[in-house]
Amino acid sequence: MTLSSRVQGVPPSATFKWSALSKKPGVINLSIGRPNYDTPEIIKEAAKKALDEGKVHYAPSKGIPELREKIAGKLSTENKIGGIDADKVLVSGGAKNILYLLFQTLVDGGDVVALPDPAWVSYEPMVTLAGGKVDWLALKPAEGFVADEDYLNALENSKAKVTLINSPCNPTGAFWPRDVQEKIVDICERKGMWIISDEVYEYFAYDGEPWSPGEVYEKTITVNAFSKSFSMTGWRLGYGACPDQSVIDAMNRLQQHSLSNATTFAQWGALACFTEEARNKSEEMVSDFKNRRDVCMKAVEGIEGVVCKKPGGAFYLFPNFGDVDDTALAEKLVENGVGTIPGSAFGKVGRGCLRISYGSASAGELATAFTKIRGVVENE
Repeated sequence: MTLSSRVQGVPPSATFKWSALSKKPGVINLSIGRPNYDTPEIIKEAAKKALDEGKVHYAPSKGIPELREKIAGKLSTENKIGGIDADKVLVSGGAKNILYLLFQTLVDGGDVVALPDPAWVSYEPMVTLAGGKVDWLALKPAEGFVADEDYLNALENSKAKVTLINSPCNPTGAFWPRDVQEKIVDICERKGMWIISDEVYEYFAYDGEPWSPGEVYEKTITVNAFSKSFSMTGWRLGYGACPDQSVIDAMNRLQQHSLSNATTFAQWGALACFTEEARNKSEEMVSDFKNRRDVCMKAVEGIEGVVCKKPGGAFYLFPNFGDVDDTALAEKLVENGVGTIPGSAFGKVGRGCLRISYGSASAGELATAFTKIRGVVENE
């Protein structure tokens, strides 16, 4: 059977591959990008109630109006993004599907998308599937993978139609403060460039207040999800919003011919995310993860030769181990009972790094894992 050239050019997801390898018996899995918390009970009960009430049929393709109203209100009050109402919000099967629809909507054959290097593994394949080209903008381990003047100069000189900000970031955990993002906005305004702001880890900002470029720049599409903040990764619910309704309507047309609509009863469950009880549970989880971050940093700082500035958010460390084969190192670690992901899967700058998730392991597992990591690295 001859497959399309389109699909032949797309590699498998490295995160899924290494997560599968890390599920072997006796392996502490630090590869998976999810919280090890259950979804708050109030959200599960709301979904169960929706099932009992027969809310199991098709929903409007953009999402149920009640949920889109809540999202629009959240973006207005919390993120201070103007010009957003329910019609300018699209709910879909996770932020990943929102991003896929978004690249299909904004990118034509030959269009350039500027991505940070390193970046989440699915951005580049999505751009490729849309017929676009990636302009990689290098970040630096010594700067904690936060955009610096070299990054801004590269963006200034890029021919990109679209650029992407992901703060806090997967895979590095980097938190880009407002002043850094404002400099990116200034460049984009001068060049007429679109911004995709991937804010999935928004609530996992430990060392500063998260900020949305959509507050000041209308050519921003804000992307978020319930997956991380409320430990709902399996629910597959994300959303995108933009003051330019034509972008959302175009994405919705694609959704009508693909997904149809996000799962109906899951959307009714997600309404409970906007309650005080659910938000309190989320804040408890985030506080725990900040403590885990600090414990993991102490452990990684004790490994000789490693460069790892304390990340300001998400639930990842992205330490650089120097001139090493990161794939071989990840393989060696799995053999010794620790699952991670090689940094090279996230871009050229990721070579010599590992993505280590502290979101899916207990304190005891993390302590054991870093003892094993140190043993493998210092005995190489």
